[in-house]
Amino acid sequence: MRTLRMIGAIALLLAALTAATQSRAQGTGNAMLHADDGALVTAEGAPVQLRCVNLSPWLDPEPYLIGKALRGLTRSPSEIKQKLADVVGATDAEAFWRQWEDAFMTRADFARLEAQGFDCVRLPINYKSIVARSPSGAVELDDAALAPIDHAVAWGGEYHIYVILDLHAAPGGQNPVSTVSDVPSDNAVAQLWTGPEARANQKMTVEVWRALAARYARARSVGGYDLLNEPALPSGVPKDELIHLYDSITAAIRSVDPGHTIILEGDAYAHDFSFFPPPTDSNVMYEFHEYSLLNSAWRKPNQKALDPFLKLRTERHVPLWLGEFGEETFDWQAQMVQLMKNNRIGWAVWPWKRIDLGNGHPAVESIDLPDAWEKLFRYLVGAWFSGKPDRASAERGMAQMLEAIRTENCTESGLLAKALSAR
Repeated sequence: MRTLRMIGAIALLLAALTAATQSRAQGTGNAMLHADDGALVTAEGAPVQLRCVNLSPWLDPEPYLIGKALRGLTRSPSEIKQKLADVVGATDAEAFWRQWEDAFMTRADFARLEAQGFDCVRLPINYKSIVARSPSGAVELDDAALAPIDHAVAWGGEYHIYVILDLHAAPGGQNPVSTVSDVPSDNAVAQLWTGPEARANQKMTVEVWRALAARYARARSVGGYDLLNEPALPSGVPKDELIHLYDSITAAIRSVDPGHTIILEGDAYAHDFSFFPPPTDSNVMYEFHEYSLLNSAWRKPNQKALDPFLKLRTERHVPLWLGEFGEETFDWQAQMVQLMKNNRIGWAVWPWKRIDLGNGHPAVESIDLPDAWEKLFRYLVGAWFSGKPDRASAERGMAQMLEAIRTENCTESGLLAKALSAR
């Protein structure tokens, strides 16, 4: 099965790359979506305002998106994967997550996204799921693990949807939030920046991007490379550490891929660009994130809170992108989109599909939580008074969840989709 997945993915990727070669743009010098004097433009030079969704928890199953227990807010994806392996065994647990990848997003889902009016997806990736180490210690990518990304790139080409590759969890962790950067919840330290392994983690991060860029260099459906999701430098670490790492990653990417856009997020979880020097690469976009729960300035979408980012765009001639927002009411999300439209900034709602919390914060696609999965999930995240389930109960929960996450079994908010994808 694993071999068949890999062969199929490679065939899809080759088809996408062939199409890219046959349809290179004329006149712009860049056949990809790219930055041009403060604007994001197509290969033909037409301005683009991305209408995008985030595809977690497809390849990086953040616990709080796939269950309701409060402890899901603090547990890492790796921790719940290990707990599942403790219940059903490593082989069956790995098989479950591969089946999860096959069920969560399909070609039909990309067709659905196009029909809903979206033209872009941001694809969060956990480096742990795609990297294999050779005996010499060098970084190699796992072809079988990359199959879902290959599929997304090919389906994006089919349905006119850009795929932005987002390194959501980097080696060592780019921030100390376990659910986001997959650091251990009992040792939540951003070891990309601090500790004895920091330099090795940074080197691995550079090499992961070099390998990804080499693989997708000719894929026109790839909209860009989001180098680090929500970096947060620990106190005492010089700010230029982030700049140095960005420069090293950019040089590695450009050694194999001259065309794709480099996307840079600010420090302090994609907020602080104050120390950024002018970009050394001409094809760069700045990405910021905003949630009302985390930033009181955004309790209501407003021009004043946006103005510092607009000033940055004007001074640097670099396009802006709101790479994450959401987890709020319908009205708040719709108002945020309108604000971005008024200011010529693309957006990406977080997320497209998730567990239905019933809290008045809708997603476009809401997963109805199966009872058997809820009981299993409570154990996986260490919820209070949750005992270890027997194997039969766990397997029942897993089977129910694999059906529940299929988009055709989700509850869709057509009104929200229309508001979030409005031109």
